[in-house]
Amino acid sequence: MSEMQQTAAASVALSTERLMPSVQSIGGRDIEITFLGPNMYGQPTWVMWNASEPYLIGLLSQGRLGYHFEQRTSSGVFVHENISLQRVQRALGG
Repeated sequence: MSEMQQTAAASVALSTERLMPSVQSIGGRDIEITFLGPNMYGQPTWVMWNASEPYLIGLLSQGRLGYHFEQRTSSGVFVHENISLQRVQRALGG
């Protein structure tokens, strides 16, 4: 059974089972979230893909003060630092 990280205010649930994608509905669209393991700083890291079309949405990592989210958009890359999972959900349109 995989471990999940979830806050009461946010509906985003992050699995910590390595390389096992899960699809979640966030902001009216299905997003595939895959846990990659710790990054070079030892922070848990996830990659997010559009589940219906193969394009990268962003990279999420958990820091000491919150989450870091590098979001790919049509205008370029937006970096959100030290934010909550609820804020990640809002950045994704939810």
